[in-house]
Amino acid sequence: MEKGKINLSNAEWRLMDFLWDNNPASIADMVRYFDGITNWDRHVVIMMLRRMEAKGAVVWEMVGRAKHYYPVIEREQSCVQETNDFLNRVYKGSLGLMLTTMVKQEKFKKEELEELRRILNEGEQDG
Repeated sequence: MEKGKINLSNAEWRLMDFLWDNNPASIADMVRYFDGITNWDRHVVIMMLRRMEAKGAVVWEMVGRAKHYYPVIEREQSCVQETNDFLNRVYKGSLGLMLTTMVKQEKFKKEELEELRRILNEGEQDG
């Protein structure tokens, strides 16, 4: 694993999304939020938080008798890292191949294609 790189499982991503939007958060907050969305009980949440703490993704502080968790890693940087990892793993780093595949599979709505064109045009002007 590269220095500073934190790999998150799909479940850890869900917890991080919650923490990015709702920090600090106690274990009780997280269990309550995910009740009915997942089958995670308190023990599963605690296990994942310990794993994420060991990876350096979250930290906690005691507030009264409860641990309150905070994200250490930033959402934007994590998304960039995950996107780059996916692009390299699946498309050998080729953004063009990925976009071609997605367009051919008709995965874009008209509005999304217009937004993509706008982004590409802005990138061309900036670059």
